Amino acid sequence: MGSDQNNGGTVDAFPHLEAVLEIRFVTGEDWAFLPGLLVTQIKERYPKSEKLPIAEMPEELLRNDPALTYAPRIRFIGEGFVIQFGPRVVSLLTRGEYPGWPRIREELAWLLERIKLAGFIHEGERLGMRYIDFFEGDIFSQLVLDIRSDGQPISGVEMNFATVFRRGDLTARLVLNNGAMVTRENQVVPGSILDLDVWLEASGFDVFGDAAERFEEAHRCNKEIFFGLLKTDFLDSLVPEFD
Repeated sequence: MGSDQNNGGTVDAFPHLEAVLEIRFVTGEDWAFLPGLLVTQIKERYPKSEKLPIAEMPEELLRNDPALTYAPRIRFIGEGFVIQFGPRVVSLLTRGEYPGWPRIREELAWLLERIKLAGFIHEGERLGMRYIDFFEGDIFSQLVLDIRSDGQPISGVEMNFATVFRRGDLTARLVLNNGAMVTRENQVVPGSILDLDVWLEASGFDVFGDAAERFEEAHRCNKEIFFGLLKTDFLDSLVPEFD
């Protein structure tokens, strides 16, 4: 992707670092049985599984720490995607090169059908879509967002910015950080992270009714916010990969 010179800084855009589609849920099943229920349905596409480090923690600690309620404990690895799974969460993550929204949508539809067949979800608690993008350089100089102190623009320093706002019945959380480091082709590259999470609460979707359509809405909202943040000249310099 391209680069643009603006406000004294150069930013080179890399493709999406990661896309995550998540459903948090309520179940009556004990965690000990859940991986087996899911594996039965997905093993044809996701034959390899790995426990995540959190799975080694004592079960009592995991149950009693609210911060870990929705943490995944195991992941299943497929061609171009990863499924992460925990007692109250299942998520689909892109793996490697970004495959494009049509391909993600296709895999999501397949996964929703398999989850339905597994039969462990009683109801959904949260439906979320998160895109994490990496830009080489300082992204703050390329945003329409203006951060000031005592009336003066802040630039040239390490910054973190986070905000939460509403778009209809969708909620969005934007996190920006210009002090990120990403390993790419065995080299550590400094740059910026643009992390945008868009979600619906339990009352806004039905896992086995309209979840696919609501993910489509979340994707559209995510895209609109993402492109709305970038200055026109910088956006024009890119080859957009956010389909």
